Amino acid sequence: MDENSVKNALKELRKVIKKRNFKQSIELVISFKDIDMSKTAKLEQYINLPSGKSKPSKICALVGNESAESVTSADNVILSSDFNKYTEKSKIKKLARQYDYFIAQADMMPLIAQTFGRYFGPINKMPSPKAGCVVPARTNIAPIVSRLRNTVQIVANKTPFFMCGVGNESHKDEELIKNILSVLSAAENTLPNGRNNMGKIYLKSTMSKAVRV
Repeated sequence: MDENSVKNALKELRKVIKKRNFKQSIELVISFKDIDMSKTAKLEQYINLPSGKSKPSKICALVGNESAESVTSADNVILSSDFNKYTEKSKIKKLARQYDYFIAQADMMPLIAQTFGRYFGPINKMPSPKAGCVVPARTNIAPIVSRLRNTVQIVANKTPFFMCGVGNESHKDEELIKNILSVLSAAENTLPNGRNNMGKIYLKSTMSKAVRV
């Protein structure tokens, strides 16, 4: 996908975005072709957006008590001694909705899976080694938190498309273009047959119709 096609699509999208009393996100949708997702393993990739996200990611650390002092850069920290406070389905679901990423202490993963996995797993919120979110005890997670602030996830689990936010309407076009091209490149590298598996591509805002790239 060339830069001019993205630039022209953004120009058309700006025309159909109606002013709202909130800042609308800009979303990229990449449909698949010539791939049977019922026979394909989960496709997943994490991309650091060069121009930043619409809103910085919120991050929660799930660690043993011995790691408390090394994870203070996270927005919230839940120590293993407090895991037993999360027994209610509604409380775990609320926690999952509040944070974009969860960073976990590696040797706590079995307990994390037991406590949170049933509700985190289906919505792709389990701590991911691929995203660098599973770390040894007492790891200073500040660099990981900094990177994750502007990281987006593209994931397809039986669904024939990727969709993710690439910024918001206040971003300049050149900033959005950098983000979009980064995601398109990552999507191409993630699909089994690369560009040959990429079908129609669209841009849309939170409330607008989709514009084809």
